[in-house]
Amino acid sequence: MNDDLERQRAAQAKAHQVVRTVADFDGGPGPHLMVAVIDPETNTRLATGFVAIDSPAGPVRHLRSVPQ
Repeated sequence: MNDDLERQRAAQAKAHQVVRTVADFDGGPGPHLMVAVIDPETNTRLATGFVAIDSPAGPVRHLRSVPQ
């Protein structure tokens, strides 16, 4: 196995480990942050997950445009 392929496989495994550790998306409503792990050498996304945003002020309200 060449060094680049070995590095790529190790990076992919680590990316999935990181996302599994932080991601907590349960499909519920509410705001979420997208967590993406990107390989800077190849500029490819290796893993993606979502984390719920806990707001100290309660649920985040949507902004509306109001005519002046």
